[in-house]
Amino acid sequence: SSGINAEWPLRPGAISSADNQCLDNAGGSDTHGQHLQLWGCHNLGNNQFWMYRTDRRIMGLLYVFDVDGMVPGSNIILVWIDLKSDRQLFDYNTQTQQLVHRASGLCVDRSAKSRDVVIDTCDVYRVNQRWNFQYTYPDRPL
Repeated sequence: SSGINAEWPLRPGAISSADNQCLDNAGGSDTHGQHLQLWGCHNLGNNQFWMYRTDRRIMGLLYVFDVDGMVPGSNIILVWIDLKSDRQLFDYNTQTQQLVHRASGLCVDRSAKSRDVVIDTCDVYRVNQRWNFQYTYPDRPL
């Protein structure tokens, strides 16, 4: 089994790294194209609130994850949903805890240079590519 499970329970909440940093729409920006970043988890929702949808998009309060390129090191950006775009699809591997950008085959990773979140060559041994979905908001529907 690949660990990618279409029936995986999808609920809203924070997405955190092994060192308790959360995927964050920095400052709660409503700027289209804003870079996704990593900041300390605050468990308050808002800019750290994500929904992993059944169509494999990860959506915040306003935008979904997308990428600004298809090569290693490309930034994950926050944009309007585009149901025709495969650049917005991410598979979560429950065994390796990796988020794989479907169109490029690259994994969600942290930038070595900044707080930005990027896609990079998948490596199951890279701790920076392991993500946990924290179901802190079970009362909110998808």
